[in-house]
Amino acid sequence: MEAILSDISVLELTHAPSGAFCAKLLADQGADTIKVEPPSAGDQMRHEPPFIGGEPHPDRSTTFLALNTNKRGVTLDVTQAAGRDMFLQLAAKADVVIESFPPGRMAELKLDYEKLKAANPKTILLSITYFGQQGPYANYHGDDLIAQATGGFLYAVTGSTHKPPMGTALQQMELTAGRNGVIALMAALLQREQTGVGCHIDLSVQEAAVATPSGLVHPYSFTGKNPRRGSGDTNVMDGMHLPTRDGEVTLTTAGTGGRPMEVWSEFLGEPRLLDPKFATRVSRQENWEELRDLVAPKLKEWNNLDLMRETMARGLVIGLVQSPRQVLDSPHLAERGYFVELEHADAGTLKYPGPGFYFDGANPMQTVRAAPRLGEHNAEVYSARLGLSNDDLGRLRAAHVI
Repeated sequence: MEAILSDISVLELTHAPSGAFCAKLLADQGADTIKVEPPSAGDQMRHEPPFIGGEPHPDRSTTFLALNTNKRGVTLDVTQAAGRDMFLQLAAKADVVIESFPPGRMAELKLDYEKLKAANPKTILLSITYFGQQGPYANYHGDDLIAQATGGFLYAVTGSTHKPPMGTALQQMELTAGRNGVIALMAALLQREQTGVGCHIDLSVQEAAVATPSGLVHPYSFTGKNPRRGSGDTNVMDGMHLPTRDGEVTLTTAGTGGRPMEVWSEFLGEPRLLDPKFATRVSRQENWEELRDLVAPKLKEWNNLDLMRETMARGLVIGLVQSPRQVLDSPHLAERGYFVELEHADAGTLKYPGPGFYFDGANPMQTVRAAPRLGEHNAEVYSARLGLSNDDLGRLRAAHVI
């Protein structure tokens, strides 16, 4: 099938996972996406571990490789007048510009929305910051953990009430903000079809955290009661995990038609599970140690895969606690064609996740290239987009503009 966003061009000037992920999601659906990096050092994510092979290398950072598939990469120093002029020329031909500088920095560089709009009234500018373009916190610095803290996530979700707040790993708020950016851009592109003009989108990572999950703020807003982190005690049969013969599984009472303990009792051959003390979620939590001691020995008699097949067949819901290797080797994901392989000149052949959705049964991700090496597409982009010659490029390199 034809790439969904093949007629959309994107210019990315970001240095954080939120913007890179947003641009990657657009590129994976066919948008012609050009990543702009500073000469010499490039995007700071190129220098973040872990690295393929273990040694630091700007083209082997797993973070950079994962967040920049399907993009073309150029180097450009936008702090120099010549670099700014070249960026504005590129932006004049772009549908979308994505940036993640602190508020006011684009104006200092003379690359703010008014300048971009003057070059192309149809350009859509997406600005991703931690606290937005205005407000008392606008000029504060942040990161993913700060977004979790100020968004209420640490207070209400992760960790336990009798221990300090615990942050989530893997930059979840940044990535959520990136997804929110895609949604905002799709709406802005649709609006542009109707009005013929672009707009400036102000996106806050903190606000992405506030809405993740959506139930955090709502209970207090609607009832005045604060949601809090759990006790930290094991709540068996309602979302915690236990060991099996060859791994671990997560159990839940969902999917059992309102009689979870009857079904589990029959499957495990354990009539003591029918005791009224285990009848409700609250009572199971109150008696979790006794419940665990009844269930755990039974689960250790099973292999992971056999246990999942047998329980699922009875309407029970159980999940294997899988390692990354097991996820990559999943026969289910393989049959669905979820993973794709890309060849990178420095990093080798790598397997990447797909989009996680299908159009009429087809994977819509038009994967054609791995993450760009630093400045890999300078000649290609600057010659085609700006009409520069090899001599021009040589002079720009000598002046450290590219």
